[in-house]
Amino acid sequence: MIESKARPIVVASFPRSGTHLTIDGLRHFFIETYRRQAFNQPVHDLYLNLDRLDPRHPFVLRPQKARDLLAASAKRIIIKTHCSIDLDQVGEANRDLAREIIDASDVVYVVRDVRPVMASFMALRPLKFPDSPREIARFLRTPMDGGEGPAANWARHVAGWLDRPGVHVIRFEDMREDYPGTIEALGKSLGLTWNTYPIRLFPKPRTMLENRVRRLLGIQNCSAIDNLRMAFETPDWKGVMKTADIDLIRRQAGAVMTRLGYVM
Repeated sequence: MIESKARPIVVASFPRSGTHLTIDGLRHFFIETYRRQAFNQPVHDLYLNLDRLDPRHPFVLRPQKARDLLAASAKRIIIKTHCSIDLDQVGEANRDLAREIIDASDVVYVVRDVRPVMASFMALRPLKFPDSPREIARFLRTPMDGGEGPAANWARHVAGWLDRPGVHVIRFEDMREDYPGTIEALGKSLGLTWNTYPIRLFPKPRTMLENRVRRLLGIQNCSAIDNLRMAFETPDWKGVMKTADIDLIRRQAGAVMTRLGYVM
């Protein structure tokens, strides 16, 4: 049984959908989740990454350590995951623990239009899989987990979490249009108290060196640094996708896009 002083908040999403934008909003704007970055503290220590329970993860999190972190935190600790609703990415031995943690938490699911997600995911995926296609037509037609293409994988991931009772859904596009207002509405739905003096973030650092210097100086950082670890640029989906690519995405993910209110 998971023990915690305050109810955790799980922020789940398919990769490249606005996970860290949501995490940082919760971390900055509410008293119960306010987490100031300490001197030289890595940003990934400011939340619990559920996916690190996977024994193959390069920064593996031992199950007992996860339990200890949850039990010790007086704040409503934020938990990040890109796992599907089946929790098949944490390792079979830790699946029950991951499910316990999620069942003991409020769950926020972040959604984004599948088309920019696919373009961004294509650019990021070689970080973990060097042979992953870097051309959108091939990428969309290359099987991923479960033997599906990435757009079908996205649709399965999103639908699985949306079908879970009590999930709070937040849209990436709404955060980009009105970040404070969208985060404030999310906080109200989670029973959080607005912080009158939120942490003010500097713009995202441009290099790993700048990121390290900020940590040493105690300057608050955005929690997303993947683009710094690997030199890549996210292409504009409108510039790289052909009609056949969009038709494929519509067949594989159109029903979920409609469910979310997106127009293809």
